[in-house]
Amino acid sequence: MNRSDTKHRPSCVSSDVSGHRRRQTIVESDQRQHLDNAPNRPASIPFFVERLVNAATAPKPRPRIGTLCNFIPVEIILAAGADTVRLDCGNSAAALAGEEHLAGDICPLAQATLGLFLREDGIPSTCDAFVIPASCDAKRKLADILADFGPVFQLAMPTDPDPARHADEIIVEFKRLAAFVADITGHAPNRADLHAAISLTARRSDLIRRLQDARIAQPGSLSIRDLFVTVQASLFSPEPIETWLKPAEILLSEVQACVPEPRSFRRRVVLTGSPIVWPNFKPLNLLELCGADVVADTICTGGHSCCDPVRVAGASLEAAYRALAERAAFGLVCPCFSSQATRLSRIIDLVEKRHADGVVQYALRFCHAFDLENCRIESTLRDRRIPFLNLSTDYNLEDTERLRARIEIFLETL
Repeated sequence: MNRSDTKHRPSCVSSDVSGHRRRQTIVESDQRQHLDNAPNRPASIPFFVERLVNAATAPKPRPRIGTLCNFIPVEIILAAGADTVRLDCGNSAAALAGEEHLAGDICPLAQATLGLFLREDGIPSTCDAFVIPASCDAKRKLADILADFGPVFQLAMPTDPDPARHADEIIVEFKRLAAFVADITGHAPNRADLHAAISLTARRSDLIRRLQDARIAQPGSLSIRDLFVTVQASLFSPEPIETWLKPAEILLSEVQACVPEPRSFRRRVVLTGSPIVWPNFKPLNLLELCGADVVADTICTGGHSCCDPVRVAGASLEAAYRALAERAAFGLVCPCFSSQATRLSRIIDLVEKRHADGVVQYALRFCHAFDLENCRIESTLRDRRIPFLNLSTDYNLEDTERLRARIEIFLETL
């Protein structure tokens, strides 16, 4: 659905208070300080930090489309002649700004994202349109609210990941998205452009997979925080993917050349749960400071975000659309879309493949889809003798010491 009804649009949709902007800058600076204090960081990491932090001031050579989910097929947007950028926000000060408009027990990510939109100098102000999935309740209603800031395309999602039942529906929806973006850019995706865009994102996926494998093979070479920074520097920056690829290759070479620690006593864990978005790296900070080594994740803003590249069987335009639909049906493990069995199978597979000692779930408060699956995950992993820790928190830092104590006790039991 294209949501751009301005019938009841307020006269002023921004609320850019200097105090909010100052606090948001302080939150980002604090997280940068956490990163800077980490030892043995690769020399090429500052490029990715700067790219991520300065996304709002990136040049805009062509139309720009903001998105809010991994389900969005960015290849279609790229093939239509636009740049794409993820707009999810993890800034606790932005959440406070958004809370003035989204009061009550609302997802902090939704509040922070709205807080980012309220800034006149925020990256959403540089976007020509927004594509938002009809996933969780928060994002469904956020689509209505964000229509005050520009044209919104709400992408319908199937109720279960069954390509036999839903592939054709997804293809129709993706073609509607292509027409929506083409109205903005004046260029409809053609066969050559769509296949080229798929090849481009496949190169990114391959580099992220190789980075993950290299950091596991060389313990201490790349922290989980720097891996997330590297990934999000591509997803959350509107700059072309091509300008990310070469620095990522340099980083990969550094990681592969790193001399591994002679013996690591850090406990190996798989991280699953809600999106972890810059600068809210609180769970990553705590896990590393407490001595955990995150060897794999199913986080949609981390290493897992690009783990399933599109595999095209054929050279036609229709084959490209079908491949995108199959990736959407098979590749996501978000509880808004996939079954509990699918997500559990992915977690158990990662535990076995990476020889993990346990599983940690980051449950963002009021992210009900993950809360509803917590009991099943815990019982299933317990039956398999896989230790499990559920961390329920929000963007605030008041519970940091409590979480640190829980993580330390959990790691001692492994």
